[in-house]
Amino acid sequence: MIGSSWAWISGLRIRGEWTALWGVEAPERVFGYGLGSWGVGRSLLIAYSVATVYTSTPDDVEIIKTWPGGNGITSDKVPTEISYVSPPSPSPSSSSSPSSSPPPLKTRWGFQFAPSEPRLRCMKLFLDRSQKLPFYVSPKDTATQLKKHNKTVVDAVADYLTEVYTHTMDTLTRRYGSAFMSTTKVEFVLTCPAVWSDAAKNTTLLAAEKAGMGARDDIQMISEPEAAAVYALKTIQPNHLSVGDNFVVCDAGGGTVDLIAYKIMSLKPLRVEESAVGTGGLCGSAFLNYRFEEHVRARIGAEHFDDMLARKQKTWQMGLKYFEEFVKRNFDEDEQHAEVNVPFPGLPDDEAAGVDCGFLVMTAAQIKDIFEPVVKEVCDLVQGQVAGIRAAGGVVSGIVLVGGFGQSNYLYKRLKAHFSSAAPPPYSVRPTHAQANEPLNGASVEVMQPVYAWTAVVRGAVLRGLEGSMVVSRKSRYHYGTSYATVYDEDKHAVGERYWSPLWERWMVSDRMQWHIAKVSLPSRLFAGFCCFTRRL
Repeated sequence: MIGSSWAWISGLRIRGEWTALWGVEAPERVFGYGLGSWGVGRSLLIAYSVATVYTSTPDDVEIIKTWPGGNGITSDKVPTEISYVSPPSPSPSSSSSPSSSPPPLKTRWGFQFAPSEPRLRCMKLFLDRSQKLPFYVSPKDTATQLKKHNKTVVDAVADYLTEVYTHTMDTLTRRYGSAFMSTTKVEFVLTCPAVWSDAAKNTTLLAAEKAGMGARDDIQMISEPEAAAVYALKTIQPNHLSVGDNFVVCDAGGGTVDLIAYKIMSLKPLRVEESAVGTGGLCGSAFLNYRFEEHVRARIGAEHFDDMLARKQKTWQMGLKYFEEFVKRNFDEDEQHAEVNVPFPGLPDDEAAGVDCGFLVMTAAQIKDIFEPVVKEVCDLVQGQVAGIRAAGGVVSGIVLVGGFGQSNYLYKRLKAHFSSAAPPPYSVRPTHAQANEPLNGASVEVMQPVYAWTAVVRGAVLRGLEGSMVVSRKSRYHYGTSYATVYDEDKHAVGERYWSPLWERWMVSDRMQWHIAKVSLPSRLFAGFCCFTRRL
């Protein structure tokens, strides 16, 4: 999630997220910086949200908030957007030789764009081809822009990370001085969505390596929900969670919603194990923007809406900005606001459409209609995690809600209402202790919303970089095994499968599998598998 659409982390004992994170750790000090989210910490960590911290206390984490093109406006995150600008062609009288290489492309990124300028968006989503793209991301347009500048997806991501890295190091050098930075070791911790494949994680590390963050083997990676859990469990103190309890982390961002569940193994030190495989969906807050666009189009008419986009782009941008920064973040159907006035300066009055003096009047019911389908999808994802744990006999005691969309009052209250509507226990004349202590499948679940939910991933990445992993075991997302060839056995193998091996001078069969880890099993973090084999060179 860079901006609202990435989550990676890289760190130098300072970690964050792409929500990517980098970090640095000085004696008793850690710096974090974030792209979306990254962290810093003599080891230094950096993030797409960039954070810095003196100790492993959550309240001490700081976030880098100034970005190129921001015009002095502060932001915890920066948009994951980049474009390439070709330098002007040399004049015919130029002394450059025909064989000289073309001048390098210039890049713009983050906030360095006018609203109507073309740019590459949501590049992170293209790193995992196994995941479905949201409807607002055009593979065709992306491919056209990349081909125009002879770039690949990994190149574009690496170029973006390079810009973030450069800005972060410049910011830290101005703050702490070049002498300190020259003696500070920098490590990187990347965050990624919980549902990403191993191939996508490897591609992410490749892009980070190309951006100058170090060798792939030296860069750490953590899932975004895990990083958020680290921060949330340290922040929400005291809480009612105890050893043996399960809790679900819901990282609701701009484009995606990621979920993962953990079981608490110990509290001091905090140790957990995965109790359900991570899941996710395309139901982030960006989809509210598109539903708002469709709402406005339906209200004023498609012809007037298209005319506004073509001739009054600033009018639409102001209305969308107001919806994004005020309505979407603060909507609460329980508050006594009969209506919300969204500014659309220059839009002619239309009583039937509800446009008055340059404002589009929206009722609470209309806003709820925009929210409800997206919020319901989030609730269904969380319900799926909770139901899976309960089906396995586990007790779910809490849901931790983080991310930019996770700050929404409406989403929080909908989740709270959804999981607090448990039916009473069945009537019994003489209830037994077993009945009293038996967990009910419909038991209510506490919903918790930590402060700084938007930057929870990058902050957690920084803390994880300082303290190490709190997860002692994880659920395997796939079956893992090795294929091999073995000696032909007429009792086990079909004759048609055998082949003669000139190396071993005997009949062999190939494409046999030896499985080491089963899907959804819970191998130890220290698990190591061994098998003997030979390979013909």
